[in-house]
Amino acid sequence: MNQYLKISTLIVTALAAILLFTSFDEVFNPNPWSENEDYLFPRFIAGAIMVLALFLWFDRDGKGKSTNFMDLLPGLGLILAYILSMNTIGFYLASMMMFFAVIMIYKKPEETKNFWRVLLIKLSISAVFTLILYGLFTLMLKVRLPGGLFF
Repeated sequence: MNQYLKISTLIVTALAAILLFTSFDEVFNPNPWSENEDYLFPRFIAGAIMVLALFLWFDRDGKGKSTNFMDLLPGLGLILAYILSMNTIGFYLASMMMFFAVIMIYKKPEETKNFWRVLLIKLSISAVFTLILYGLFTLMLKVRLPGGLFF
C-alpha cells in the first residue's frame, strides 16, 4: 500500500473511531447503554466505515493501483463547503449543488465532447436526486432538516 493511501486510511479510521466513541460518550448521549435508538444508525455506519477502512490496510492489490491524495482535495473542499452552506441556503439546495459539483468535478474524460449536453444531463440528474431526497426525508420519514433561504 502506498504512503498516501495509508495516510487517508488512517484518517478515515480515526474519524470513524471518534464518531463511534462519541455515540457512546455520556457527554453527547446521557444514557449510552440504554434502549436509545437515536444513536443506533450512527453507530452502525461508524462501525461499518471502520471495518471497511481496516480492510484497506490488508489490501494486496498486485495491479499497482494507487490513490492520488491530490485527487481527494476537491472532494474534501466540497464537503467543507456543503457543511458550511447547509444552514444558510438549506439542505435541499446545498445537497443539489454538492451533488452537481461532485459529478462535474469527478467526470470521465470522454464526457467533454459535448459540454452543454453533459451539463444539462447532470443538472437534471442532480434535480432528480434532490427530489428523491425530498420524498424520502420530508414526505416519507418526516425528518426536519436544516432550513435556509429557500426551504
